[in-house]
Amino acid sequence: MPLARRGMAWWLLPIIDFVCSSLALLAVTLIARSDAFPAWPVAPALLVGAYGLLGVYGARPGSGARGEGGAGWPVLRLLVGALFAWCASLLTPIDGAEQLALFAAFVILDFGVRAVVAPLLQDLDPVERWVLVGDADIADRLRAYAPLRKYASVVASVEPLEPDDSAGRARALELVDRHDADRVVISTAHADDAGLLGLVRAFKAVGVPVSMLPRPLDLLEAPTARPTRIGGVPLIEVESLAARTSLPYKGPDRRIGTRTTKVTVVVPAMNEEGNIAQVLGELPEGLHEVVLVDGNSKDNTIEVARRAYPSIRVTTQTGKGKGDALRTGFAAATGNLIVMLDADGSADPAEIPRFVEALEAGADFAKGSRYLPGGGSADITLLRKLGNGFLSGTANMLHGTHFTDLCYGYNAFWVRCLPFISLDVPGFEVETLINLRIAGAGMKIAEVPSYEKERISGASNLNAARDGIRVLGTIFREARRRRSVHAEHPVAGAAAIEKARAAAQAGKP
Repeated sequence: MPLARRGMAWWLLPIIDFVCSSLALLAVTLIARSDAFPAWPVAPALLVGAYGLLGVYGARPGSGARGEGGAGWPVLRLLVGALFAWCASLLTPIDGAEQLALFAAFVILDFGVRAVVAPLLQDLDPVERWVLVGDADIADRLRAYAPLRKYASVVASVEPLEPDDSAGRARALELVDRHDADRVVISTAHADDAGLLGLVRAFKAVGVPVSMLPRPLDLLEAPTARPTRIGGVPLIEVESLAARTSLPYKGPDRRIGTRTTKVTVVVPAMNEEGNIAQVLGELPEGLHEVVLVDGNSKDNTIEVARRAYPSIRVTTQTGKGKGDALRTGFAAATGNLIVMLDADGSADPAEIPRFVEALEAGADFAKGSRYLPGGGSADITLLRKLGNGFLSGTANMLHGTHFTDLCYGYNAFWVRCLPFISLDVPGFEVETLINLRIAGAGMKIAEVPSYEKERISGASNLNAARDGIRVLGTIFREARRRRSVHAEHPVAGAAAIEKARAAAQAGKP
């Protein structure tokens, strides 16, 4: 997946925080003549865990160390430091003055060590791999630009692809995977603004970060963009796309049999030969296509699927995890409406018309829910139910949403939503990410009652504790991402032109 490359700095930051908090705690407890155990190592571990959930340790760890988050980062670290001191006081007998001393010692030590090691951490960041879309001479100039080599390398230069359709998405995914790209940089002078936005959409739809070399540009639909610089190269980084308003189905009346909706069902599957035939056999008629994304199965999943549904399209994911599988399936879809369907038999294929009806009635995204009247589950344990309620409540509080069933993966949406989703996580947290990004784009969401059946056979790959923590981390990271995006003023029209010119004048490779 894009941005999955982590350098040594990613591991050093948690170690630095753990060591600094441990030294401060041991010093204070030694002076106070208190027993450091069990405050150590529990309180330092909780501090590192809180930082992780809040997104301090990201895919590019150096950014947090260098303070690119603005004033919010020092405030965040102060708050977590206060939480650390309070947790330590619950685990070892220290009074209020000693708590304050612990907080001050940690803050001074942590800020000081981070200030010293920040340049070193920057040097340890992995070099980004860029795929340049545009002119070959620009790629040659970037490769020859010495200051950039420390930060990024142009691994390939490609001609502009046909944007914003299934073929464009498929080629975009193939380019990203083939070159193991961390970022796509668009530098084409041959496309108008609509063409450039189409290129951005195609690459955002497969979950890769997109930047553009500055040029006078009036981005349509006001993407949230911000001027930035990597290795001295001025870029306009596209943070997200803004949906503005919902775009409901406007085709012929589906009730008189003339609808043009083309439904693609995407089915991720890995070692599901005992389940896939029954799932495919229960699909409704009239589908445009069914795409099976094989997760490098060791059994006969593909052969069984082809016998059960001869017209099925089979593609194999290059990475691992459900998120990567969905990303592959979404890129391959040629319909205009996508349904996500699990291969284990827990989601009822007969409910697909219910999701399609909600979308054709005007929704952008149809979200399955087991907690609406008419829904339910034969397979949810008490632990999973409590965890789902906690995660849904946390997401609703932080994101201003009203989800009744955040972690249920039976969803459907129009293909035009893909650039706003921009999948960039590999695991089961992908379902939460999709829900939150659709909501963050301001799209119309309709919850649809759904009944979860028991898995037909075999064991689930879901781990409630591990995946629950990953979902919680996704909720916090997306909340932070949404705040940072909204804090930026959208760069469009004349403002984009002026900022692009200023960035270009400031320094060109």
